[in-house]
Amino acid sequence: MKVLFYSPFANIWEHSFPEGLVAESFAKHSVEVKAVRCDGMLQVHCVAMSAAGVGPDASLSTRLQVCRACVKRRDLITKEMGIPALIMDRWLSASLMARVDELIAGAQRESWTDLEVDGVPLGRYAAYETWINNKLVSTDLEDSVWAQYLGQLRNTLMVYFAAQQILATEQPDAVIVYNDHYSVNHAFCAAAQRVGIPTYTIHGGHHMVRRAETLSIFTSNHTMEDVFQSAAWKAYQQNPISDTEVDLVGGHLSGLLAANSAFVYSSEFKGTGPEELRKTLGIAEGSNVLLATMSSEDELMAVRLIDAIPSTLTQKSLFANQFEWVDYLFGYARAHPEVHLVLRLHPRMFPNKRESMVSPVVGKILALRDTAPKNVTFNMPADGIGLYDVMQIVDVLLNFRSSVGAELAAVGIPVVVPSNSDFYTYPGEINRIGNTIREYEEQIDLALAEGWSIENSRKSFRWYSFLFSRVAVDFSDAVSSRPLAVRPKKPGLRLWAWKKLVYLLLQYGPTIRERLALRGRGLSELSQAVLLDVVINDLKSASDSTKWKAIDSTVENETQLIEQYLRGICSTLWRDIEAPNSLAGRVRANLRA
Repeated sequence: MKVLFYSPFANIWEHSFPEGLVAESFAKHSVEVKAVRCDGMLQVHCVAMSAAGVGPDASLSTRLQVCRACVKRRDLITKEMGIPALIMDRWLSASLMARVDELIAGAQRESWTDLEVDGVPLGRYAAYETWINNKLVSTDLEDSVWAQYLGQLRNTLMVYFAAQQILATEQPDAVIVYNDHYSVNHAFCAAAQRVGIPTYTIHGGHHMVRRAETLSIFTSNHTMEDVFQSAAWKAYQQNPISDTEVDLVGGHLSGLLAANSAFVYSSEFKGTGPEELRKTLGIAEGSNVLLATMSSEDELMAVRLIDAIPSTLTQKSLFANQFEWVDYLFGYARAHPEVHLVLRLHPRMFPNKRESMVSPVVGKILALRDTAPKNVTFNMPADGIGLYDVMQIVDVLLNFRSSVGAELAAVGIPVVVPSNSDFYTYPGEINRIGNTIREYEEQIDLALAEGWSIENSRKSFRWYSFLFSRVAVDFSDAVSSRPLAVRPKKPGLRLWAWKKLVYLLLQYGPTIRERLALRGRGLSELSQAVLLDVVINDLKSASDSTKWKAIDSTVENETQLIEQYLRGICSTLWRDIEAPNSLAGRVRANLRA
């Protein structure tokens, strides 16, 4: 068997090193592997530049500095891991470049989404990074954004044409990329799929602390919705988990509360007391608190734009969009003065640890305050009140499609969602679901009556366990890359300085870290077997492999372990929160009972 790894971003070591480990492990099992590399072809701007803090408006000399650093790490991997490199720059002829120039010259603002080559919508595929980086919600591109888009379109077209030449010559049995959403990765996969070559996407796992120490693998176009419907998940969720899995999930939840990772949008838990929270948010004493969490619109629109939206949905949308949902919630609040609704805007809508822009939908959302009833409060990052503090006063979480639903369910809070065809962040079994307006309201009432429950925690713990130990493969034998506590947690001068330091280290620093990683590399036999099983047997994801070992546990043991974790939080992180109506107070009371 022959597998081609499309890997142009060697400078992103957190991606290129695990990717190299996969290729190296395949080679050890008699699979022929080669890596397609870049030699500056994507200099207009690429993902490696973004990762180094270099934007598309940076000077060519600055961008080329990243290219030189990328080549340095590329050559290190090629030499030390023995993975032959194919330099894609060399596969573009003058005639192919002329065709790229012709397509770029013909691109129009009013019709760029229709641009296709060989029936492949490369015009849309090219927009992914531009869309995400600028938090776009409209296909009408401003001058500065249009210039960025044309640069990504050029990259995407060049990679597509180079891919056709490389694939025709090499004729691999499979192609693997790191995150097939990236425009050039998507283009390479599209070229392979067009000639019947299976493609796979690998990605860091979802664990907030051990993200870089795990790796997921899927066939392209296989979504999380497909995972929810898989036989593997259906079987897994019926069985109790053991101490290993509970510890794994507990580590993830603790990482969320600490908020050290750039992938945690909310701020860390500060320990603000329930009375102060209620006072700050204007919540009357005795009111039940409903927390409604919004999600980021641009992310959904981006995956829809590049045809990466789930295709095997089992739900129909009760509300057309979040705005219609919020309008309904305002009506519910008016009809139920005994509750207080806290509407939490997603932190990604504002400048945060990863992005510096404000989403254009923020103004539209804030305009809703004019029509909001008195028992509704808007919660925004500027308030200085993070999600993990707010949850201390939450009776029921009203979710739309945010991953927060699984997080709060893990600590026992009931979660209610409206039926939503775009809900693919975690399995619906964790929630109460309303398929009609009447059923949705009934589910809210039932959740309020139910209150805190260990069963909510159990469902969420089993899902997270599956996500971390079946959907993802363990790489901790070779990779140790925890989120750095020194990384500033808020936008501002300190975060800017931190990013500058990282840039300087990446571009000019010696490759000491990389050489140490290469010296101590190695994957467990189980991890190697699962990864190879997926590609050799054309499985949809790692969770479908038969190589996994069964978990030996009982429901009683699982319950004790989850309770032990919750008691641990109460005696450490929540030790100063003693109010009986707080989440910590409810957990203590229920566990005593």
